[in-house]
Amino acid sequence: MKDWIRNVLSIRQARRPAPVGQVPAVGTDIQRGELKMAVTHRISGELWDWLVLSGWRNLPVATDRRRGVRLPDEALKTLMDAAPQERNQVYARLLEQAQPQE
Repeated sequence: MKDWIRNVLSIRQARRPAPVGQVPAVGTDIQRGELKMAVTHRISGELWDWLVLSGWRNLPVATDRRRGVRLPDEALKTLMDAAPQERNQVYARLLEQAQPQE
């Protein structure tokens, strides 16, 4: 009901980004808006800083049921293998491969 009232009265407020957390553990997911990516390898501090500046954050809950768009499982490894000056181009290619989550 509250959701309907917020829509009708146009009083929705955009959520603030989640605070920056610790480097995520292997086996968890990280998100950026509706995008989700599995953490399949240990993330270096330098790569985590780049991901944070790109808007990526730890998932705030253990079981996230929201639908979204999932990057391929090898996305993190691809970003890790890319040279720092090439990450933006590699990231753009990964976004093209993203699949809606069921």
